[in-house]
This record gives sequence, C-alpha cells and structure tokens, in this order.
Amino acid sequence: MHSRSSLVNWMNILSVDSSGTVQIGDSNQITPETKIFAIQREQPIFKGNEYEDLSSFSLYSQSLPTPLLTEAINHVTVHENPVIKVNSIQVLGVAASGVVHVGSTRTIQAESRVKNIREFFTDPNEGNE
Repeated sequence: MHSRSSLVNWMNILSVDSSGTVQIGDSNQITPETKIFAIQREQPIFKGNEYEDLSSFSLYSQSLPTPLLTEAINHVTVHENPVIKVNSIQVLGVAASGVVHVGSTRTIQAESRVKNIREFFTDPNEGNE
C-alpha cells in the first residue's frame, strides 16, 4: 500500500458512537466491532441480573456470512498526487462500527450486532387503526 499525506483543513463531528472510528491518514486495517443489547419497557421494572448471560442470544455467537469471491479481480491504482486534500468535513454522527476515513487503508471489516427487546403491558398498536 502506498502511503500518502492526508490534509484536512476543518472537521466537525457532533457524535461518535460506540466503536465508531474517525481516521485521518493511512491505516493498514480498521476493524470496529459493536455488540449492543437494549431493553425498552413500559414500566421500569428490572429484576437485577435477568440478562447477564447474553450467550443465550444466538445473534451474538453466529458467524457472519462472508461473501464468496467467484472471479478474479485485477486492480491497478495510480496515485498521481501523493496528497489527499479535503477542505471541510461535517458529520452529524458516526454510528456503531461506522467509519469516517480520509486516507488509504488495506482492509476495513466492520461489524455491528444489535438486539432490542421491547416489553409492554398493553399493546402499543392498540387504538392506532
């Protein structure tokens, strides 16, 4: 990988979430990974360690499918200018395992797994018909 200089004049990022990455400059590998578990309840009644063991959720232990490369890819890159110049970047938010990157990288492998549980005493769709 050819290295280049990355010049950013101005950057404003309001929020970077868990495992989000902001990278200026070259990198060899970026691998952000996030596992999120969220419970939303109509009444805030919790029994302590009720979800302490997350291994019961297969979402967190399943292997991710990897795309199969079925054809050869020939790739030639010519960097005519050794400098990446960016005047300004404005980002509202970089979400879980999201990447904002100015520069070259060999590999980015991002993963985000989110489990939401919503528990209601009454049907939240009742009366919305």
